[in-house]
This record gives sequence, structure tokens and C-alpha cells, in this order.
Amino acid sequence: MMARRNLTVSSDALEMRLQELLRPVQPSPRLVQTVRQRLSFVPSIELEKKSPKVRRSLMILGGVLSASLLIITGVRAIFYLVNRARA
Repeated sequence: MMARRNLTVSSDALEMRLQELLRPVQPSPRLVQTVRQRLSFVPSIELEKKSPKVRRSLMILGGVLSASLLIITGVRAIFYLVNRARA
């Protein structure tokens, strides 16, 4: 409890000292205008869009892979059931 009190006292003292040292400064209108322009500036960089051919190729590839996994899983299930019935 004592350590927390000392921390509060020292942080209050630090805050007072910083308040004495750091005085608010009014920025120049030119600086404010420059910063405002930089913040509102939209860069003219545009990302290259993927062509529809690439998207279609990826969809076809994904479909083929999915179908092959389904077929493999089905075949394995059939073999499992056939071997289980023999045993």
C-alpha cells in the first residue's frame, strides 16, 4: 500500500514538473495548412487488378482439386467398407 502511495506522489510530482517545463505552443497557420493538405492528399497509386482469366483459372483449379479429394475420399470409404465386410 505504501509503495502505491509513493508511486502516486512521485507521478504527481513528475506531472507537475512536466507541466512547468512543457508549455503549449501555437503552430503557425502555414504548418497547419501543410499538414492538413498532406492528410487529405490521396495518392495516385492504383493496385493492378487481377485479370478475369487468372480468377477463372484459379476457380477451375480449386474445383478440380476439390472434386479429386471427394473422389479419393469416396473410394477410400468404399474400400474400407468392402474390407470390413470380408473380415
